[in-house]
Amino acid sequence: MMQSHAPGKLPLLLLVLASILPWLGAAAKPLDASCAPASCGSLAIRYPFWLRGTHAPECGYPTFGVTCDDPTGATPPSLNESYLRVLDIRYAARSVIAFHANLVDGNACLPTRFNVSATFALSLLAVSGANSQLFFSSADGGNNCSRPPGALELNCSGSSSNAYWFVYTGRTDGGRADSMPVPGCRFSVVPVMPGSELRSWEDYKATVRRGFLLDWTVPGDCAACNASGGGCRYEAGANAFGCLCPSDGRMHPATCVLQDKRPGFSPKYPRIS
Repeated sequence: MMQSHAPGKLPLLLLVLASILPWLGAAAKPLDASCAPASCGSLAIRYPFWLRGTHAPECGYPTFGVTCDDPTGATPPSLNESYLRVLDIRYAARSVIAFHANLVDGNACLPTRFNVSATFALSLLAVSGANSQLFFSSADGGNNCSRPPGALELNCSGSSSNAYWFVYTGRTDGGRADSMPVPGCRFSVVPVMPGSELRSWEDYKATVRRGFLLDWTVPGDCAACNASGGGCRYEAGANAFGCLCPSDGRMHPATCVLQDKRPGFSPKYPRIS
């Protein structure tokens, strides 16, 4: 005998199905892999960095674009199409090790003509305070600059406004008093890796080639976005962090927050890169 449905139960069943179908459909959406981690040699590149020619620009911040000139990694990739060459990206520490390509050809007079730190004036990258520094103090011009202990002499006749310089390593914070720039002297500074020392000119090129530390600070909490199943993105229209969620394929300002308020209901979104 065929059973009849009680009045009102069928519309209620349809209502329940209508409420869960959107979630079923969302879970079935293909994941966006356009920002999956890439590599250049042994260097892993992922948010907030992005690999030009492989990633879409929204995969990272505009100034964090990496150009891979040599897929083998023998020639380190450049950062933001600049003279900076990236040796390592330390994601947990939010730091980068890079060197300035113009300073590694062995011409020690080049740093007397520009300030490396000025390159990052409007960037989300900053020269780390943990670095040591190469100081270039002018030794002429009538400013009575004395030679610091352990400094090397440098003759830049014809290549800078001041011909003679003293070059030495030190720290600008917490370092020895005799490693600081002499007051009243004209000087230039090149950051180098912590603990670096310049004992002879034979050490110069290798010291600069080892690079220096850069720290980055970007808006948003990428770890929280990933934990909610989302993928970290740069939202160009808002010039801000965005969390791409697979449930609706849209950007959210922080995480993939569920709108369903049922007590104890906690969906598991699939993680996307």
